[in-house]
Amino acid sequence: MKEFDYIILGGGLSGLSLAYHMHKLGCLQYKTLCILEKRNKYDRDKNWSYWDFDNNLFSKCVIKSWNKFNVIWKNQKLDIDCKHSPYRTIDSKKFYNFILQNLNKNKNIKIVNNCKILNIKKNIIKTNKDLFLGKIIFDSLVKTKPSKSSIYQHFFGVEIETKKEVFNNKILDLMNFDCKQDNGLHFFYILPFTNKKALIETTWYSNKIKTKKEYQDEIQTYLKLHNIEGKITFTEFGVIPLNFQNTNYATNIHVPIGTAGNLTRLSTGYTFQAIQTFSQSLALSLKQYKKIIIPSARPKKYNFLDEILLHVIRNNPKRMPSIFFNLFKKNNPKTIINFLTDRSNFIEDIKIISTMPIILFTKTLFQYVLRWKK
Repeated sequence: MKEFDYIILGGGLSGLSLAYHMHKLGCLQYKTLCILEKRNKYDRDKNWSYWDFDNNLFSKCVIKSWNKFNVIWKNQKLDIDCKHSPYRTIDSKKFYNFILQNLNKNKNIKIVNNCKILNIKKNIIKTNKDLFLGKIIFDSLVKTKPSKSSIYQHFFGVEIETKKEVFNNKILDLMNFDCKQDNGLHFFYILPFTNKKALIETTWYSNKIKTKKEYQDEIQTYLKLHNIEGKITFTEFGVIPLNFQNTNYATNIHVPIGTAGNLTRLSTGYTFQAIQTFSQSLALSLKQYKKIIIPSARPKKYNFLDEILLHVIRNNPKRMPSIFFNLFKKNNPKTIINFLTDRSNFIEDIKIISTMPIILFTKTLFQYVLRWKK
């Protein structure tokens, strides 16, 4: 059996981020840490995007930053300024390399790859490699399965390089709703890295995951419609269950992190910035107080509002493009971005809520309360 002060289950975004902040703040100068990761090696597997409020924390990993974004519906286009919080995209491979280079400098950190977790009993982890004993376990393994009523955010994207300059790399399409809307909420998400290179992603909110061919057909339809021809150099696929995780097992010696700790914002799927805030706070408490103080994932008001919004999306998907479009149209950029990133104050919350269809959301709220009482 191998013993460590800390063990992180899962060396993905949340696990590596926590290890990095613990290392950076000096929490591991006299303590040992082990990361148990199922993958054999780290390759580029996704991109992470976020509105940045922290002065470009991982600047070496950023592919591109934008100060403007579009929201499009029925050939109407909103050009929205976000200079106060630039929208950035991180290459996962660059992020993995950056973090691992830093962690490898610390002899008290061990990463075990190709490690399958077989069983967890208190603070003893049984794997295909060995038994591991940790005084404190940080757990990123998702345990709560989606219910039949759950919906998913699911997406398929291609990175395409063209010979001609066909993209405007000064502005991204955050939500382009001018596409087929059936059996869910659908939009295209376009990240133009250069005038000749972009990530084009078809994104859905629905209770049914599509086949690979269906996603590919949607991408091809978009490319044909916009006269885009080029070479596909990278693809990504993701499924995010939009349901709350059960964290009743959490203690000061078994701490859920990442999506398992409800750090994914259910209404948007954004996780990156919340993970950094959570990891920094957790590492800081270890440094200052020599004990675990579990930070709140986010203010509870967002969980409540997200539940209502997801209920509306599930039951009224075809109304959502106009609702989202008006949400961005009727609120200033700072208000809407603060709301989407867990930073809004009471006045901003009221402004956001006031731009929603009152009858629809009141009815949904009433149904939600009745269901909760049952």
